[in-house]
Amino acid sequence: MKSAIRWMVSLVVLAGGLAYGAFEMPSQEQLQAAAEDPSQFAGLLVDASIDQAAETAKDVITQIVALDLEPEEEDARAAEIVRQLFRAMPEDQWPALARSFGRFVAASPTASLSRALLSAMQQAIIQVGDVELGNTFGNAYNLAMQTIAGAPGGGKNVPPPPPPPPVAQPYEGQQFP
Repeated sequence: MKSAIRWMVSLVVLAGGLAYGAFEMPSQEQLQAAAEDPSQFAGLLVDASIDQAAETAKDVITQIVALDLEPEEEDARAAEIVRQLFRAMPEDQWPALARSFGRFVAASPTASLSRALLSAMQQAIIQVGDVELGNTFGNAYNLAMQTIAGAPGGGKNVPPPPPPPPVAQPYEGQQFP
């Protein structure tokens, strides 16, 4: 009896582990293909968790930036990736997805390099959801950027640097050579 129960529990745990672990991070080739043709992106998100989907979207946007595109085309492709990202997830998970995506974008110097690109991503989130969802993304991004020496992902806030030392000024009667 005990061994039958153990066997059943083992099967349930194994089946749950297989179902949970079904997502595999896309290869570099898949990321590049999605950057060149954004219609391939949704297929990369099958069985992805919120964090996995957000990271995959950030990785594709990084590949888009690496392509030699005009800034307008770069922004348009990134916005399309973001719209697909949110449409691929249940609507009740969008706030958590916006926070996760904001953190991943902040952690990527390439994805957060251009203000226009960031704006295009945030506008895409607003188009799919609403202004509050766009603000959730922006707040998560800003909070993640407030780290040691401006390096995303450091996790610690530091005081601002001290002001530069004063410039020497001659006092009355003194002359500098």
